[in-house]
Amino acid sequence: MKYFFITTLFLSAFFMGCSGQKEISNTNNKEIMKNKQAIEAFYGKALTVNNEARPTDVLKPLLSSAFESMSSSGSKNAAQLMQQLEFFWKIIPDLKWEPQAIINEGDTYVVRSIASGTPNGEFMGMATDGSKSFEIMTIDIHSMKDGQFLNTKHVEDWATSMKQLAGPKKQSAMEIADAFMTAMGKGDMEAMKNLMHEEMVWQNAGDKNIPWIGPWEGKKIILEEFLPAFGAGFQTIKWEPVDALTSDDTAAYFGQMIGKLTNSGKETSEFTYALRVKVKDDKVILWNWLEDSFEVSRAYNN
Repeated sequence: MKYFFITTLFLSAFFMGCSGQKEISNTNNKEIMKNKQAIEAFYGKALTVNNEARPTDVLKPLLSSAFESMSSSGSKNAAQLMQQLEFFWKIIPDLKWEPQAIINEGDTYVVRSIASGTPNGEFMGMATDGSKSFEIMTIDIHSMKDGQFLNTKHVEDWATSMKQLAGPKKQSAMEIADAFMTAMGKGDMEAMKNLMHEEMVWQNAGDKNIPWIGPWEGKKIILEEFLPAFGAGFQTIKWEPVDALTSDDTAAYFGQMIGKLTNSGKETSEFTYALRVKVKDDKVILWNWLEDSFEVSRAYNN
């Protein structure tokens, strides 16, 4: 009888313990479910633009009264975060914030997401026109309780978004002019064609008896008439840049050169040259050659 009584007590305690654990487990599961539903609403309906509700309407019941959003640049309270998201919705009409992974430990939820969109207006100090988009990774660490966000620590790769929105770095006038001269030096006609504006002007003054004295207007004319005449009549013996300047769409070069005239076989003496190059739409539109026209004429006419 004694053993029966002890055994009964033990079994009763065991089943009561199991019942308590089950109740705690169910409570935890319910809270986890509520927290995950809150996370789903946060990213799918507040951070992502949609037609169901505004960010403020979604976030009001989700953010605790003492909520704080923290990053390396500072912190925001609930009202400030909602105001920022309202602005994002206005300037990024296709904003998406898509969770890729969620890790949970206790009351902490880590969410890795992909944020993307196409801004149209001033975005983080950059003027945008809706022609370029960004796609970046974000990491958020949320502290949550009973389906509400207590605080959030977040990191977004905005530096990458700025590079994506800025597009490829625009080449300077000097970089384009240098590329054109390099192509000429190598005899790379394909590269030269790609760097020539359709309305390019090749301008060099001098003795009108010399076949390549210009101006020559238009890419087609330069390719089909000027370059063959110049290539057949003039051989560069020395071309030595000494100084170079650039400003906006213009590059200028100054140096010394010597040339040989094919028809007479005579070389010029060394003389100073200047070159003014203008670019438009990343192509050469003006090649203004300033040389010692008397020295070239003297050698040409022997």
